[in-house]
Amino acid sequence: MEQEEPARGMGWLRDFPDIRDYTLDHDDPPATGANRGGHKSVKRLLAQADVPRASAPPSSIDLRRWMPPVEDQGSLGSCTANAGVGLLEYFERRAFGHHINASRLFLYKATRNLLHATGDTGAFLRTTMGALALFGVPPEEYCKYTVAEYDKEPDAFCYAFAQNYQSIQYYRHDPPGTSAKALLDSVKTAIAAGLPSMFGFTVYSSIERARKSGEIPFPLDRDDVAGGHAVVAAGYDDAKVIRHAGAGAVPTTGALLIRNSWGVAWGQAGYGWLPYDYVLKGLAVDWWSIVKAEWVDTGQFGIAATLQAMGTGGPDGAECRRWEPAIVDQ
Repeated sequence: MEQEEPARGMGWLRDFPDIRDYTLDHDDPPATGANRGGHKSVKRLLAQADVPRASAPPSSIDLRRWMPPVEDQGSLGSCTANAGVGLLEYFERRAFGHHINASRLFLYKATRNLLHATGDTGAFLRTTMGALALFGVPPEEYCKYTVAEYDKEPDAFCYAFAQNYQSIQYYRHDPPGTSAKALLDSVKTAIAAGLPSMFGFTVYSSIERARKSGEIPFPLDRDDVAGGHAVVAAGYDDAKVIRHAGAGAVPTTGALLIRNSWGVAWGQAGYGWLPYDYVLKGLAVDWWSIVKAEWVDTGQFGIAATLQAMGTGGPDGAECRRWEPAIVDQ
């Protein structure tokens, strides 16, 4: 008897770009960041982190070594909160070698509170970023990921953690007027400097072919839309070839490495590959990342630092060892 597939939630709601969105080109810190201690602009922080505005990034980057353990959102439409928490935990691990397991359920509820929404509605990534910066995220031990309690209001104690996130700034990679090519280049350059992003993409029925391989094929006309899903871009490979098993399909070359939230049984231990064509043809949009002066000041970011840590920046790759997390709070 074939084992039944576990329920896989999604939940990303596509949001339209806004000219007020904070981007990499702003010279002044956003009002929210300035009011909470973010005195440096994103532009200055990224320059400090050695993120060039125009460059030819390496042909492949893999940030999995710093990513937190892959989570499983279950049947809940909390992918945006899973992606946001994954991004936060990555930066903590990379900057300091450890992370506190943050509450995904809290972030999902706080995001929907900002939207005046109840029920398992899914959420926007912009609002998820706003909730993270405004409310923070308590450790998951204080607000456990219990699917049945997704609409339960967290107590005041959980909201008190906001002070730990006062200097987080978030920014968008695809403001109005950004070409698909420029977006892909921006995302890859940031990843090469150790700055991953989260984004949403249109999910097609053909994703079922990626259950074991993690290789999500570019859809054919006959593939059905299944929903919207948010994930973290954890790397890329210009040479990655992905094939659709359908008749008449053309293989794609070049793909983003994604950290999914469907558990480690999906794909490559919870990771997968999404063709660049999803970005270039407008099916992967709504790209966001976060930055914090406290992280950048550690000197752990930048293209040179990433390559060295991956073992490609030195003669023997010895620097890889210093990046291994010393503590992982499960």
